[in-house]
Amino acid sequence: MRDPQLRNLLQNTALTLLTVSALFLLTRLPLLQNIRLSAPPIFTAESGGEEEDAPPAAMFASVNLMATRDSDEYGRCGRLCAGAEDEAFQEVIPLFQEALGSAVPAGAVEDTALREALNHPGLYLELTGGPLPLEAVAAWLGEDAPFQSSVRSMALTAEGDEGASLFLLDGEGAIVRCSTALPVSALRSSCEKISPNGSYFAYETGYTSLAPYTVLMPKITPPPDVTAERPAGYSAYNLLTALDFNAHTLSRYTESSGAEVVEESPRTLRIGPNGNVSFISRGTIASPLYRASGTGLREVLAAGGRLAAALAGGTGASPLFLRSAEETTEGWILRFRYQVDGVPVYFSDGSDALTVTFQGRSVTDFTYRCRAYTPMEEDPAALLPAGMAQAIAAAYPESALSLGYEDDGSGCLAAQWYR
Repeated sequence: MRDPQLRNLLQNTALTLLTVSALFLLTRLPLLQNIRLSAPPIFTAESGGEEEDAPPAAMFASVNLMATRDSDEYGRCGRLCAGAEDEAFQEVIPLFQEALGSAVPAGAVEDTALREALNHPGLYLELTGGPLPLEAVAAWLGEDAPFQSSVRSMALTAEGDEGASLFLLDGEGAIVRCSTALPVSALRSSCEKISPNGSYFAYETGYTSLAPYTVLMPKITPPPDVTAERPAGYSAYNLLTALDFNAHTLSRYTESSGAEVVEESPRTLRIGPNGNVSFISRGTIASPLYRASGTGLREVLAAGGRLAAALAGGTGASPLFLRSAEETTEGWILRFRYQVDGVPVYFSDGSDALTVTFQGRSVTDFTYRCRAYTPMEEDPAALLPAGMAQAIAAAYPESALSLGYEDDGSGCLAAQWYR
């Protein structure tokens, strides 16, 4: 084209059209993806300044599993202390999720009904941390609780041709059966993939004093030994930063015990030289780290999970896992523990790794033991044979045998049996 003015005009027109077209597509794309161009507000009138979210599934403690098939007890496959990364756990959780999401309570049943159902293909899941409110279990599975209850363990069974049955056990003897929309075929297919390993329930043995639905295995591979120490990142500066304090505050003093106390009204943080940390608040705190987005258990769990993650992430400590949620007249008390590849860590004095108290939406106090656990590469210490452990546990009524580590401050821990 020889006319330069005409050529420039056409080029500018084309560029203008392309620009308009691009802007139009940018305005349409978020509509297709249900995304807004503008950033969503962090604070809302309903949340009071906190981010709305749900508790992460990874914050919940490990489980004991049992898969059953169309055979006697020799067709069972048991697994102790399965954590969120465990393949067997990942296989069965979607089934419990779908079942609970469609559960309709059919009424209370006796042990005989559940045991008969467990002679058919099915899955049994026991919470190793102890009973949780059904609302917490539902939040873990990403569902809503169909009713209020306490749950120690759950079972999915496929004794008919219609939807699978869901049994909820509270650990005190009460069992509720629910009908579900989970196809029996899906449950049977999952159970058929699992190879039997000779596991059995305690009620199928002569150990009548054991808790009847304790998962027993004929042989256990010892978990690795682990080192236990105060992490290198445990310092006043790191803790103050992680907990949304002024890390450079001068409102602090050191006690004769070596503990550093930081005052930042209306809250006080005490940082012990041995890894023990305590916090107390005497009023409302502006930081969202100490506020749940609501007073419901789901919101409290999410806030507790954020605080637990801040403590572990800020110091390099091991992750924390929820073991219990206790309702009080003013709010909730959440208790967390450590675990290594799903195997719980217990402190010799019986205390928890983290205990958080909520009054309404606010964290009013917490106590924390900062520890880091690392599996060792050497061959683990020998574990007492399963048969001997079961016989010993049977001497104590209603024992529920499982694995664990005991942190007594020695620095090296070997797995052992716990009842």
